[in-house]
Amino acid sequence: MWLIYRLVNDFGWAVVLFTLLVKVVSFPLQLKQQKNQAFSQLFTPRVQEIQRKHRGNQQKMQEEMAKLQKEGYNPMGGCGPMLLTVIILFGVLDVVYKPMTHMERLDGDTIARVQEISKQVEYTSIVLKSEEDARLFVEFSDSGEDFNDFFTKSEDVEQVSYVLTSDSVISVTEAQRKQIGELIFDSFDNRNNSFLIDSGSRLSETVKGELRGVEGRYKSLQRELRAVAQYSISPDAFSSLSAEDVKKLENLNENLLFLGVINLGETPNFTTFNSLWFIAMLCFVLSVIQTVVMRYIQKKTMPDAPNMGAMKFMFFMGPMFSLMIVFTVPAGAGLYWAVSYMFMIVQSIIIYKLWPPERMREEARAKVTAKGGVVNAVAKVVDVDEEGNEVIKEEKVYEMSSKEQKEYFRKKLEEARKADLEKYGEAPDIDLSEYDKPKPKNEGEDAPVDKQENIDN
Repeated sequence: MWLIYRLVNDFGWAVVLFTLLVKVVSFPLQLKQQKNQAFSQLFTPRVQEIQRKHRGNQQKMQEEMAKLQKEGYNPMGGCGPMLLTVIILFGVLDVVYKPMTHMERLDGDTIARVQEISKQVEYTSIVLKSEEDARLFVEFSDSGEDFNDFFTKSEDVEQVSYVLTSDSVISVTEAQRKQIGELIFDSFDNRNNSFLIDSGSRLSETVKGELRGVEGRYKSLQRELRAVAQYSISPDAFSSLSAEDVKKLENLNENLLFLGVINLGETPNFTTFNSLWFIAMLCFVLSVIQTVVMRYIQKKTMPDAPNMGAMKFMFFMGPMFSLMIVFTVPAGAGLYWAVSYMFMIVQSIIIYKLWPPERMREEARAKVTAKGGVVNAVAKVVDVDEEGNEVIKEEKVYEMSSKEQKEYFRKKLEEARKADLEKYGEAPDIDLSEYDKPKPKNEGEDAPVDKQENIDN
């Protein structure tokens, strides 16, 4: 992604182009996954029969499944693209959380210094928001006393008493402003628990709490993003850095703003409606569309895949899960997720059009044959001989779906009735309603009830 960022000089477009590149490169893997699903579908009748026969014998079931795997059956054959997606997602998250490290390539010492200055800026802004605490620091600056002693004076020690009024004004020089941040930073840096936030400190409880919050936030994954945000607020505070490093910070600050309005370094918030919601909503909508498209394609490719009904709930939990995640990570990661869904939709449609389910099943059948395996079931079919007597024949029913098998048996019975009608002028009363019954949802076998018996080859 760094190379793309250097070319376009825009963080958002770098994410979009990087996602496109990933999807183009992973297209063969996605196609292979679809073909593996079609291939595995051919083994579904035999897998279901093994599960039915050896339900109480796990060892025997595993032995039979191992035989299928020797013929090429691989239940994990479609996990490659999913694993690749997860790995890339974590990589993108790391880039988004550490833009100074990955995009502008600042060295470790410079990044540490930037974060140090950023902390000082936040500490200073917190103190100056409280008139009482700001006056305390100004008094210390003029007193010449030891920092520790001044801020931990007991109540019985004579000290200046401040009477705050609505028209009071605090005059703070730039030197004092800088000193406030540095003093607080040194206090936190030199001790595990700063005396400034101890119970004996003269600072107000509100300020103590906010200072603790700053210290904690710079231990989180977003510390680089916070530093860039503080630079955008108080760029003059970073003047001690080299001109080159300041230029990189300025460049990063500008490039994190996507389309001029969306700051990809900030995290969307459920309680605050702003431009970041666009990324979240885009991700949710594209996730829904992608889910619908994939479900349609899977139903066409694998009409009798086990537990498809039970997977409906999981399918539509995906978009809700995506929406929740987008509200917990910076918008840059949400943009990658949204664009990734968009390209996945396009990719899935291309595969479906160029490699339709029928073609995939034909290729899968040829692949099974090439491996020396035969994926079929033997069905017992009721037929009528020349003398009009019912006979039971065994016929091979290859990789048909349950719907195709029902239609197959219906045609067989209709042919028998037609033959009797032509020969004897009447047809036996054969009930076809059984083949119109919907398949019970809690059954996983492909064959119609009592009309097909799957056996292993």
